[in-house]
Amino acid sequence: MRLRKNFAVLMLIVLISTLFLSTQCKGDVKNVEGKKEGEIGQVVKSASDYNKMIGKGINMGNALEAPFEGAWGVTIEDEYFKLIKERGFDSVRIPVRWSAHVSQDPPYKIDEDFLNRVKHVVDEALKNNLTVIINTHHFEELYADPDKNGPILIEIWRQVAEFFKDYPDNLFFEIYNEPAQSLTAEKWNELYPKALEVIRKTNPSRIVIIDVPNWANYSAIRSLRLVDDKNIIVSFHYYEPFNFTHQGAEWVTPQLPVGIEWKGEEWEVNTIRNHFKYVSDWAKKNDVPIFLGEFGAYSKADMDSRVKWTETVRKLSEEFGFSYAYWEFCAGFGIYDRWSEKWIEPLATSVVGR
Repeated sequence: MRLRKNFAVLMLIVLISTLFLSTQCKGDVKNVEGKKEGEIGQVVKSASDYNKMIGKGINMGNALEAPFEGAWGVTIEDEYFKLIKERGFDSVRIPVRWSAHVSQDPPYKIDEDFLNRVKHVVDEALKNNLTVIINTHHFEELYADPDKNGPILIEIWRQVAEFFKDYPDNLFFEIYNEPAQSLTAEKWNELYPKALEVIRKTNPSRIVIIDVPNWANYSAIRSLRLVDDKNIIVSFHYYEPFNFTHQGAEWVTPQLPVGIEWKGEEWEVNTIRNHFKYVSDWAKKNDVPIFLGEFGAYSKADMDSRVKWTETVRKLSEEFGFSYAYWEFCAGFGIYDRWSEKWIEPLATSVVGR
């Protein structure tokens, strides 16, 4: 009888110890993995975590944001994404001119063939383990009359968000590229929350990128009014000094003279650093991550200056914790020669850092 009692006591002690250790292990898992939502083991990513997924990016420019793909000389080939991934990039930003492919009347239905083309491009990028950003680009009518065309932007995003709602979380949406002209800061602060609200109906937690007003210029960041949404990233673009980065650009009026050098002198570097600090200070105050969505120097500038400027912008982006996407892959600002099928060096290395 005493033996049985001793055995029962021993088993009770073992059971209590097992329960205690199990509880402790679960606690350890929570501490290691960080924040939880729902079931144990499900990690909640912050917007900053997602911003790190953008990391080193590149724009697939002059393709799907042209009036039609190929109109500006670039058609996106599937193999480009493999090349981009192998070169060390983490992400691609894919500008899209949805407005050229919607019906003229409500409900502003997106052309099915074009939507499937965008889907194919997104799928190919995701297959290569790249984070993908799709936006609305070159909606010229919105610049001219945001009151009339704002509802079209909202309907575009209603359709795009619904179409991609089941895609993985490494597909991000960017509501609109470089709000400017009649789409003032005040108008933009009224419009983008309406588009975001529509997106959230089908994509409640997907990362959405919001551009700064005035052509996404760093200096206008304080005029952006943020909504209460934990899954947004703010984006600005950087092309300073403009007379260097856009020298000889055919679309700039009046056309800027060529021959402007950027030597990387201390005052030049500090100018960029001060601009980035201005952005960073605002971002810290508002607890939001920053994505440098575009930067680049046109091919009319000399290569040495382009390399120095690009490397400086990239390094300062990393210094301030910004993700970035260089403008762009294989056209006038490009770092890949699609005819020789080679990277343009040393410019490509200045973008990716290796």
